[in-house]
Amino acid sequence: MPRIVFRAVSGFLAILSLSGCSNGTTSDPAFAGAPSAGASGASAASGGAMTGVAGALSVAGAGSADAQSGGGAGIGNVGTSGATAAGAGQGGAVLAGAGGATSSGGAPGSGGAAGSAGSALAYPPASSEHRAIGTHDPSMIHVGDRYYLFGTGGLLGFRSSTNLSQWSNAGTIFSALPAWIKTALGQSITELWAPDISYVNGTYRVYYAGSTFGSKHSVIGLATNTTLDQKSAAYEWVDQGLVIESNKPGATDDWNAIDPNATTDAAGNWWLVFGSFWSGIKLRRLDAASGKPSSVDTTLYGLAAHSGGIEAPSIIWHNGYYYLFVSYDACCKGVDSTYRTMVGRATAITGPYTDDSGKAMLQGNAVQLLTKDGRYIGPGGGTAFQDGNLYYYAYHYYDGQMNGASELMLRPINWQNDWPELAAPLWQ
Repeated sequence: MPRIVFRAVSGFLAILSLSGCSNGTTSDPAFAGAPSAGASGASAASGGAMTGVAGALSVAGAGSADAQSGGGAGIGNVGTSGATAAGAGQGGAVLAGAGGATSSGGAPGSGGAAGSAGSALAYPPASSEHRAIGTHDPSMIHVGDRYYLFGTGGLLGFRSSTNLSQWSNAGTIFSALPAWIKTALGQSITELWAPDISYVNGTYRVYYAGSTFGSKHSVIGLATNTTLDQKSAAYEWVDQGLVIESNKPGATDDWNAIDPNATTDAAGNWWLVFGSFWSGIKLRRLDAASGKPSSVDTTLYGLAAHSGGIEAPSIIWHNGYYYLFVSYDACCKGVDSTYRTMVGRATAITGPYTDDSGKAMLQGNAVQLLTKDGRYIGPGGGTAFQDGNLYYYAYHYYDGQMNGASELMLRPINWQNDWPELAAPLWQ
């Protein structure tokens, strides 16, 4: 996927648009050795350093020319229970409320919360020209008064912030890619994709994907930690190994194990939704204790498909319905990206999901929520999530006024006749 790197400069986020050359690497030391290369035909990019305060947030993914991209889990599992959010026009958004991590699904009985009351967090002031955070496939969690932001690239470095403006290096999940990934894929890779952060029974879980561009031989792994605070004596990322593999030797799967998103149903059961292109979006039940696939329900459920490409799934629950958000078409081509955000709903997490006229998502039907709008090109690759009684959709888009840089946007979700509608962006 095309890469962009941002720095915090003078209290606001400056976006660094990366040039289009193949096999480039970022110069940020936090991501040393993490290439920012695009696959053939894609909008490839390489990183460059920019003098600033905080350093690069993440090295976001390189793109694919045809079938598959590293596209994204997006932001998920932001926990500010009972929080309120309001757009402040050109002044940005204000998020306030109690801290703590919640599940991405947001269903009753799901997740666990732990955190102190947060203070009001204001986005950079109106005087900053651009208020979108540069990233790709981001995943975010709020713990106490601190936000943690993960994204595609390298060894899954992540950053933290108390004000959504100035970010600092919060660590890297891996010091080297787990050896089992090379064994499983039969080749070396240099970066991991689409991390998804969740909090379950006192443990932080990050599901991540390993693959090569254009391939459906892919793996989803799991890393865990009991804290995200590097200063804690308990801080230690433990790789739990393989969760799901598609097209391992001898298999003929028509689905792809990337873009994981952990979610819960109304009974508190954990599930993993994932998939990219081919036969589309899949769902597996998880064992709550281990985070690995359940032995109680071993069914691989098919949820949605689209002949032009589909990926980046996330599921939320609201008023008796499960809503499946997906991205149609192609990301990762800068201003030529055609991503658009779609949604369908079902009364069971396993489906069937339909559009607003009852037509099946497995047959390519869905309700369109976002598409190209002026400078905001290819909006998608995001995650719908619940924050207390509020709902949001966080996603990336390609900025037509910033040479196609991939940037973050956040919109509240409103409900009309039990269908989601996206309100105006909190940031402009």
